[in-house]
Amino acid sequence: MHAETFRPPKPRLKVEPILRFQRYRDLSQVAPAIREVAEEMIRVAEKLADPHIVFMQHPVERTDIDGITLAGGASFSGRCFAAHLGAAREVVCFVTTIGHGIDDRVHEMAEGDELLEALFLETAGWLAIEDALRAFRGHLTVRVRPRGLRLSPRLGPGYMDWSLTEQATFFRLFGGAPLPVTLSEYCVMTPKKSVSGLFGLIPNV
Repeated sequence: MHAETFRPPKPRLKVEPILRFQRYRDLSQVAPAIREVAEEMIRVAEKLADPHIVFMQHPVERTDIDGITLAGGASFSGRCFAAHLGAAREVVCFVTTIGHGIDDRVHEMAEGDELLEALFLETAGWLAIEDALRAFRGHLTVRVRPRGLRLSPRLGPGYMDWSLTEQATFFRLFGGAPLPVTLSEYCVMTPKKSVSGLFGLIPNV
């Protein structure tokens, strides 16, 4: 087992999801000035995002109703594992980020009282990381399909009933491989626009 790197292309974002995320229900009623700011922040996000994913495969030793244990002894608690990974014999663990650029620019805008711009850029940043994860899922799907496998739903520390406090154990799965993300003592990732998690590899019956 060794860590691998995947570099998705820079995101291509659309204005409509950003506006909907901010609860503009009728997009035809959005003021032109608001839409213009959202479109400008899309361009900023597309330029600043630097998607970077590090991932590793790990065999599954066992899965039961209370959690999962991987080969080597690392174990995680949560009923989500039995619900979604019961048939998985391997998992792909990953850490992904789009870098510091958007976080830094959002901070600058907030400090400069450009609050609407900061809000839309923050939203665009989260959509950019979801774009990177979609690209990564597609990359993995192409790799595992010839083996008769498919991917489970994405699970991660802090989602469903998988406790965020197990994030440090999760990071140790990478065995000292260089990661594009650092972890605080409170299990908070830096850069902020980062996501960790895993996919189960499930027989495609």
